[in-house]
Amino acid sequence: MAKTIDVLIPTAEPKIKKILVNPRVYDLNGMVVGFLWNEKPNGDFLLHRLREHLLQRYKLVRTDWGQVDGVHVMAEDASEVKQLAASADTVVIAVGD
Repeated sequence: MAKTIDVLIPTAEPKIKKILVNPRVYDLNGMVVGFLWNEKPNGDFLLHRLREHLLQRYKLVRTDWGQVDGVHVMAEDASEVKQLAASADTVVIAVGD
């Protein structure tokens, strides 16, 4: 007699959420650029280097910095994200390792 085993497939139906996407920014001159770091290793290094390059290339009004307490924090729950969204014209987010 053949033995059988139960095979479990631990997947769920995908949840699709439609969101509005902001238009692409083509010229940073005269803008406030925000930088958001989620504490991933080297993400801050990447953002600081990118900031230096942007300051050399564009006439930015200023740059703002935000930091969330780790990758486990939902963006919509972080006050830092809301502050950057309110103060900056565009925001660069680093998620690197």
